[in-house]
Amino acid sequence: MSNEGDMLPSIRSYAAVFASLVTRYHWRYEITGTIMRVTDADRRMSSGPLKSLVRANRILEGLAEMRSASVRELADEFEMPLSTMYEYINTLETINYITKTTNGRYRISTSFLEVGNQVMRNYDIYNEADPEIRRLAEETGEFAGLMIEENRLGVLVSMKKGEKVKRLQVNRTYPGVKSRLHTTAYGKAILAQLSDDVIDEAIEQYGLHPRTANSISGRAELFEDIDRTRERGYALDDEECFDGMRGIGVSITAETEDIVAGIALYGPPNRLDDEAFYDEFPSLVQEYADTIQGNLEY
Repeated sequence: MSNEGDMLPSIRSYAAVFASLVTRYHWRYEITGTIMRVTDADRRMSSGPLKSLVRANRILEGLAEMRSASVRELADEFEMPLSTMYEYINTLETINYITKTTNGRYRISTSFLEVGNQVMRNYDIYNEADPEIRRLAEETGEFAGLMIEENRLGVLVSMKKGEKVKRLQVNRTYPGVKSRLHTTAYGKAILAQLSDDVIDEAIEQYGLHPRTANSISGRAELFEDIDRTRERGYALDDEECFDGMRGIGVSITAETEDIVAGIALYGPPNRLDDEAFYDEFPSLVQEYADTIQGNLEY
């Protein structure tokens, strides 16, 4: 797990800052790796302002990765004229998306934290699941989290650490991180709730790129795994997302919000041994999922 600072929502999770503009212009986007790119349909529809919006978002993402940068460093990074980059930086500073430090460098402002936290709290599923996720982590001492499906990707919304994993660090496990659904226990639990046609759409759009040697990388293998998940009612991640981590996931649906989600318990194989992984913990995760589902419905 990352340090406590990394638990704050990431810049990528708040592309919602741009959502009103995206919606206004009926713009669609897709994720490739960690960068948003315009689809072919959007290229046909786009005009100058939309391209500027995409470029501004890329500058923000780049600045987040760089932590801080001068205008010249950003201009070099994005191969843009210095004068043009000044225009972007001045605009982003004016609307308080970035801030200037005392040494003249720029960094992402904390405005995104306010927006991101509000986004999370707008979801009933987050409000109902978050305390239960915390209790699951406390009871087991392991990692427990909540993921939702958005645009055929999994978005990690909440992650809690139990006592046994307080000092354990796993990269990219903070709220807002996006991942392909087939690589995680939550994601595979979510996939099991989707139609085969929608699953095929996700495969076509994002592929089945492996994260570890155990990752599923073929369509037939994925559908076999989904069939097993549908039959038993929970999904398993046997070191498929991270080496040295096993996970058990159960799906949750929030019909009023049109959201499919999943909760999962994660821990190292020395504690999530075969008995715990296959026999003991699946029913426990199911109990917590049932509690969350019941709270959402009643």
